[in-house]
Amino acid sequence: MALWQKEETIIFWLIVSLFFISAILICFFWLFYRYQQNIYQQKVAHLENEHRFKESLRLSMLESQENERARIAHDLHDSLNGHLTALQWSIDLHLEPQKLQDKIRFCIGEVRRISHNLYPPLLEETPLEHLISNQVQHWLSRYEIDYYVDVRMQQPISSPIKLHFLRIIQELFVNSDKHSQANKVRLHLRITPSSLCMYYRDNGKGLESGYQAGLGIKSIQNRMMMISGQYKTKSYKGFQFISICSDSRHLYKQALS
Repeated sequence: MALWQKEETIIFWLIVSLFFISAILICFFWLFYRYQQNIYQQKVAHLENEHRFKESLRLSMLESQENERARIAHDLHDSLNGHLTALQWSIDLHLEPQKLQDKIRFCIGEVRRISHNLYPPLLEETPLEHLISNQVQHWLSRYEIDYYVDVRMQQPISSPIKLHFLRIIQELFVNSDKHSQANKVRLHLRITPSSLCMYYRDNGKGLESGYQAGLGIKSIQNRMMMISGQYKTKSYKGFQFISICSDSRHLYKQALS
């Protein structure tokens, strides 16, 4: 009988084969376990980072609200209250009716300006491009503005989206005014059946090295997250902001009905 036909030899090779198969299975399950563990750790790290990011945005939004309240209080106290006090003195001094009317008109204009900043009038009925155009008019004395609109559909945009985009543009102008030392701004808006895209650029000094997002940028980030939008910022020959909102569930009115 040949050696390989002996019972002892067959049993020996069966044991060796089982050992190698077991070793391979153990290695496979160990690698699979480590793979699943790595995926779990990555998910945990992602959730922790997302939680910290949302918490940071929440805190920045609260801070932004407090700053906005302080700004409104400043407008009411230093502008409107001062002119109303002057109007009262003018009445006490029996000034000419024409001068009193001029002061009253100015106070009415200040009330209108403050209220428009708080909430745009006729937000529901006014197209987004017209709302932004009105906002652009406020900055024409400060900047040379290239405002271009490409509207490729007539379906009305939902009011929350319009308000968020309007606030983002207001914040971008304020940031340029405070930090960029720019004198030119390019603002392009494109509205299509599937997306709402905006491009903003100034010719200022751009972002400094090691720049950390301030309250204004964090407020913009929070608003983009609330409307399920994507965005990116660049600093090349000035400051650039590009955003895209393509979630049709929130973008247009009929999608909400």
